[in-house]
Amino acid sequence: MNGRLTTVVMLLWGMFGPLFAQENIVREQTGNSAIQFEQHYIAQDTTNSVIIPFRIRYDYFVFTRAFSSVAEMYSAHGEVTVELLDSTGTSVARSIQQIGITVKENLPSSLREQFTQNFFIFYVPNGRYSIVFKVEDKESKRQFVDDKKRLTISKPDSMLSGLIPVKNESEKKFTLFNLGGDVLFSQNYGFVFLSQKRYASATSSLLKLQLDDEEKEVINANAPSSITVFENRTITAMMENSTTLPLHGMNRSNIHYVAFDGSQLRQGRYELTLTFPDSTKLKTTFAARWQDMPVSLNDLDLATEPIQFITTKSDYSDLRKGGRETRIKRFEEFWKKKDTTPLTAYNEVMHEFYRRVDFSMTAFRTLRDMNGAITDRGKIYLLFGKPSTTERLLNPDGAPKEIWKYNSLNKTFTFEDPSKQGNYKLAENK
Repeated sequence: MNGRLTTVVMLLWGMFGPLFAQENIVREQTGNSAIQFEQHYIAQDTTNSVIIPFRIRYDYFVFTRAFSSVAEMYSAHGEVTVELLDSTGTSVARSIQQIGITVKENLPSSLREQFTQNFFIFYVPNGRYSIVFKVEDKESKRQFVDDKKRLTISKPDSMLSGLIPVKNESEKKFTLFNLGGDVLFSQNYGFVFLSQKRYASATSSLLKLQLDDEEKEVINANAPSSITVFENRTITAMMENSTTLPLHGMNRSNIHYVAFDGSQLRQGRYELTLTFPDSTKLKTTFAARWQDMPVSLNDLDLATEPIQFITTKSDYSDLRKGGRETRIKRFEEFWKKKDTTPLTAYNEVMHEFYRRVDFSMTAFRTLRDMNGAITDRGKIYLLFGKPSTTERLLNPDGAPKEIWKYNSLNKTFTFEDPSKQGNYKLAENK
């Protein structure tokens, strides 16, 4: 490997090292996909580096208990394969990584919040490539295959890379989102690119791509954007093992960072074009993701039903009337009125409510009420959250009881199950 290419690869590892090792209700939820990967390149005179970071949520894998272990642990194993095909369909590069994971809790809610991530690097000449990305879970033999991503690397000019989405941790530290080329909605974001020329400014045009091929919505057009240039200087990167490494850019290249205010960036897909003073342009498409979006927001009826507990009968009736587009608009207007931070796209009140809905749906589900969020226990959980203490009383001669105490609110709720089938009803509120 030549020295300049090695330095660039090390640079990207140093800059992005900390992260390498959501039609729905709100119209364009990008969700939280279980498997995400993206592709970037650094162009060279002869050989180019192709970097493919990936992220896989734990709940993609099947965990089994290791009975030989003293402690109660669960493990899962998988395999990630990436192959590059040239324009003729011929394989020009292929690599495999083994995945081994251990956890203490084999609970879906816990596994959904954890992920494993790493990256592949390939060295290829200029050309057009197809990327075949495959994940296999060793226990279930389930496979995920994506062969739709394409990458074109032409003869290097002033631009040595495409736009790489990052979050700026500090002046000298960038972290890759590693969300399949996307960014987090309602958070500040930026893009890094490498160039032989030094660009101190650019104009940016951001368009929101609409559903059903509708006309693109202009977010901003020809807006001035400042660029931070790292030229012949050290960038300190924090690695996963908490060590810091001083890294330098390669000869004849400049590291550029373009920052954007993403506080009001709504969910959905966007197209960004950067135009530089010499008329050179860089363009990319990306999505703004609500990465931990509550599952209940994926279904309009499911998300609307629990609102009956926090609004009037008249308003609730209005939310259920009309066609889908009308209902979505009223749903958004309802939650917008309750948003305590209207200057950002993220609605903390709505998120917390539907986080409680997600929990209640399964925790309080019964044979009679499949949606636990609309049971008596679900209603109290939605209104007041998790109780300070929960006590269950099993009386052979009477109905089972659950007593929920909220110490900070000085409230106690008692639920009874006369049928003894898990159908708890609110019996006392004091």
